Amino acid sequence: MPEPVPTADPRADLAALTRTSLVVAIVASLLALACAYATVTRTIDAAATSAEQVTVTVQAVGTHRETRGGRRSRHLAEVRHAQVVAEDGRPGRINSDDLQVGERAELWRDEEGQLSADDPSGIGFGSMVLPVLLGIGALLLAAIAVGSFRRTRLRNTDIDAAPRLRLQLDRAKLDADPSRTTEGVLNLPLRVVESSTDKFPAGREGDLVVHRGTSPVDLSQGIPDEWEGRLLHKGLVMKVFAVRRSPGEPWWVTDL
Repeated sequence: MPEPVPTADPRADLAALTRTSLVVAIVASLLALACAYATVTRTIDAAATSAEQVTVTVQAVGTHRETRGGRRSRHLAEVRHAQVVAEDGRPGRINSDDLQVGERAELWRDEEGQLSADDPSGIGFGSMVLPVLLGIGALLLAAIAVGSFRRTRLRNTDIDAAPRLRLQLDRAKLDADPSRTTEGVLNLPLRVVESSTDKFPAGREGDLVVHRGTSPVDLSQGIPDEWEGRLLHKGLVMKVFAVRRSPGEPWWVTDL
């Protein structure tokens, strides 16, 4: 019988995973805090936007060209505008189809001097798009950070005491898809047929990626139909397992 391919030390794998997870947790936490801070400040800025109502007199009317339409229907259009002056002497311009020379009107002027017919104060949809996206990013990064911090506890995990799984190779799916057995990589479809934990119950499926010559598993005798597994960690993003072909062989720490 040929000598099996040397199997990596699972303890060393868990230690390496712990170090990587700690770095990811710290970086994700810092990014999450940055996104949360940006969300708060952007929201405060949007809420603090103020405008004053001013009385203006139309001095002239004219037209200019503006880009209108969506990405596919974008075009230049002639837009009518009115040149106005406020009672405090500050000039401005506003798009209008109705204002005539000499006419007086009540408009709103924001902190940057932009005129509008409606009050722009308060939080609107446009001003909240970026804060909402930043908030979603902060939540996702926080979830990644929490999961990574949880994985830092894997260093001292007792693999043999972890929840047990019995995995079955879906050979029909493997044979039906030639791309799963390329020259350097095997993508093995496995299904849980027995499980001692509700976190990963029977019926769940996953792909075990085996890199020929580098992954610590010996397939020189062919691909076995049954595998033994242990669930070491189940997070929102990442799941960590220990697998082996049969009892007595060393464990291989990987994902599924």
